[in-house]
Amino acid sequence: MRPGRILTLAVTLGFAASLAGAAPRRAASAKTAPAAPSSDLFGGYSYTHAGEASLHGWGLSGAYRLRGALSLVADLSVHYGSFAGADLEQLGFMLGARWGRGRRLRPFAEGLVGGARTSTSLQGAGFSVSEADTDWGLALGGGADYRLGERWAVRGLFHLRLLHGQGTWDTDPRVSLGAVYRLGR
Repeated sequence: MRPGRILTLAVTLGFAASLAGAAPRRAASAKTAPAAPSSDLFGGYSYTHAGEASLHGWGLSGAYRLRGALSLVADLSVHYGSFAGADLEQLGFMLGARWGRGRRLRPFAEGLVGGARTSTSLQGAGFSVSEADTDWGLALGGGADYRLGERWAVRGLFHLRLLHGQGTWDTDPRVSLGAVYRLGR
């Protein structure tokens, strides 16, 4: 809500409260709206489909509001699983921007750049083989926060990660669900 609308609403509420016989102190509290949080922390469950493997894990992210609806975002995720007898672990690290508005329900869109480091290990009778590589790319997506209280919210998030490695592009969808804690004012 814009400051002009907040002032108009406060004056209207104050006038209505005075007609109803309410104390002026109560009407004064309606004049100020809570400021948007300056940053937030997210943590929760994360799933990705990397190549032909289904990997489960967790995701962490932090956002710092730069101006208005624009925030700087750092995202970290770790996924584990197995495919064709090999154990897989993927560490994703991305940095970018998020744009979102809203009060109770806050949808947002974000674009991130970074990479994913994938480690593969295969163990058998008398042998062990390990390999790791890093693919670089970007993630496009978005989600929504649903505010539970002043500081807490739940978040649903979807990214389509476009990673380039070994001469090819791989598209890995990622879905996360977890809790958001809002810091500062």
